[in-house]
Amino acid sequence: MQRCNNPVQHAQACLESSKMADNESVSALLTIESLVKELGKFRKDMTGEFIVLLNSSLEPIKSIGTTLITQAATISEIESGLSDHSDRITQLEQDVNALQSKLIVMEKENTTLKANVEDLVSRSNRPLHMSGRPIVVGIEGKSAREFMTNLLSELLGDGLAEPSELDRAHHSLRPKPRTDEAPRPLIIRFHRYIVKETVMRWAKSHKVISYKGHQIKMYEDFSTELAKKRAQGARFRMLYHARLRGSCNVVERIVDSPEAAESFYRQNFPS
Repeated sequence: MQRCNNPVQHAQACLESSKMADNESVSALLTIESLVKELGKFRKDMTGEFIVLLNSSLEPIKSIGTTLITQAATISEIESGLSDHSDRITQLEQDVNALQSKLIVMEKENTTLKANVEDLVSRSNRPLHMSGRPIVVGIEGKSAREFMTNLLSELLGDGLAEPSELDRAHHSLRPKPRTDEAPRPLIIRFHRYIVKETVMRWAKSHKVISYKGHQIKMYEDFSTELAKKRAQGARFRMLYHARLRGSCNVVERIVDSPEAAESFYRQNFPS
């Protein structure tokens, strides 16, 4: 600032300079305050936008959290259900094992009972089949039983120690044959087993049995199971001194021990 020689002027000049400095200071203060206000406003705006952006970004995470909670509850239910099913499966396995053990015992008992029943049926069987041309429908007259009683008495004669008392006599149940077909067998049932055995021994000792010029065949009436075994070609006969003769499909063998008999049976009937 240029110095004045006049004191009054100099004072005025100084006063004006001071006013100008004050004005500049006030302007500077106003500028800083407005800047601070603008910065504060900007900060608030940015903070609001950031919060909105952050909340929008956190929404998927919140959804994932809710889903995880639901999934955790579902997994817990599944684990509980699996544990219950595991216990039930364990119990079922124990029950099945117990039933299998019982089944094995019952199968053994059934096999034994079946064998016993088969043996009883075979031993108690007293029917006899007779076939041949004279054994046709009508020839027996009104009573097939009476006809067969007389026929056996005529055939065996003195071979029968006692009369051949029969419980019943009838033709087999297959359809009535035509003229060119073989006649139906006549099935008779003896009242006494010993009489049946006598007749069978007599029939086996006579290879050819004739009656009124026709050949007659006599054969035993086996149980269904025994008939199936015989149909497979198996023949067994007990020989003297505890030996067993067996034949199957033309192969014959004599065994003298249960082990050898079982081996022969397994070789010929593996099933």
